[in-house]
Amino acid sequence: LPSINFENDEVNILCWNSEQPEFETEYGDNVIENSIWERNTTVEERLGVLLTFEQTPGDVKNSGNYRDKVLTAWNSGDYWDIVAAHTRTTAICATQGLLKNLNGIDDSYLNLDEPWWSSSAIDATKVGNSVFICTGDISTNLVQMAYCLYFNVDLVESFGLDSPYDLVNNNEWTLETLLTMISDTYVDQNNNDIVDDGDRIGLVGAYYAWPALLHGCGVPLTTRNEAGNYVVHSDLKGEKADRLMTTFEDIVQMKDASINASISGFTSGNVLFFITESGAGMNKLSEAGFEYGCVPLPKYDAQQAQYYSTVRQPASFYGIMSNVPDKRLGEVTATLECLASEGYRQTTPVIFDECMKYLRATSQEMSDMLELIRDTAWFDLARIYSYETRYLCDAPGYVLIDNESYGTTWAGYVNGKLSTVEEKLEELNTTLQWLATQN
Repeated sequence: LPSINFENDEVNILCWNSEQPEFETEYGDNVIENSIWERNTTVEERLGVLLTFEQTPGDVKNSGNYRDKVLTAWNSGDYWDIVAAHTRTTAICATQGLLKNLNGIDDSYLNLDEPWWSSSAIDATKVGNSVFICTGDISTNLVQMAYCLYFNVDLVESFGLDSPYDLVNNNEWTLETLLTMISDTYVDQNNNDIVDDGDRIGLVGAYYAWPALLHGCGVPLTTRNEAGNYVVHSDLKGEKADRLMTTFEDIVQMKDASINASISGFTSGNVLFFITESGAGMNKLSEAGFEYGCVPLPKYDAQQAQYYSTVRQPASFYGIMSNVPDKRLGEVTATLECLASEGYRQTTPVIFDECMKYLRATSQEMSDMLELIRDTAWFDLARIYSYETRYLCDAPGYVLIDNESYGTTWAGYVNGKLSTVEEKLEELNTTLQWLATQN
């Protein structure tokens, strides 16, 4: 950014109750909170602005209330310059016409091509050249929310298995390899005839984490058709996903894997592999009394070109309210750009390098894997606009736990419920395309 001074004018930000610190902090003993404080202070000094934060619940349970708060302000002619909330919540604000097209602002200081913005997130949501929500290094939660597999190093060695690190480095880390490694690992250690945290088991993950394993095999939820409209990806409703989901159903039934056990099973040393976010090493795994490591979600096969580290929704997405006066947009876009660029320089290195990569990493190999996971972070439209797509992103997990409203098999869901999702996608296309013409 060029030298700018907005003479200590306030930039108002409506933020949310994020899972990890992200917005307004005090300088103290917490290294992450200190880096956020330093980022905010640098932005204020660089631009001559005063950042003011108003926090309100904006997680999944409060998406509607957050949207209503923004809508009430909009209807009365009031505004916050910038809004930031849970992925799903900001997406709802976008479909309600409450956010500006970030690529349609004259004399904007935003440059969404810079490395501090997530190109994957922008590509996943762009309508033509219109972008209503964005994320990247501006969100301290983003770098912590990419799914991966944590593994128990001691169990891997005791079972005489190949090192997952070596498998990744040799391009042999595939779903078939994972399935072979977890085969016949189950032991009912507490003899209660129930799969629970007291048992030894090969693979564990919450229902909302299991779809990441599907995406890791190169099966997206949505794609664009030739007309540029978002549609359900053919692989998701085709033979590939059906074969994968049948495999997942089988390993859960055979007790090689569990969709109900919690992280305590892993930290107690009973679980070989655990599906969770990469940032779990910062807090959830602190009680583990053994060496653990992490690797990306496995590829479908060795021919798959890259890994896909699906990003969980609690990353924050940002937008600018659509009724912010034109005369303020230079200051507001400069602030948004500066928050992202300073996040790239200050907060991300602290979170990743000092906390995730070094303090919690148990080896240099794990550090390298965390970097690979970060670099392969991947978004899908249906994970962002999940409310508008009838929670398609959670459907694979719900099928695995036999949720009656979704169906007890993947084929049943595809043949029964998926048509409703496709109808909702058509509505979303229409809405976003109309909004693109208004900004």
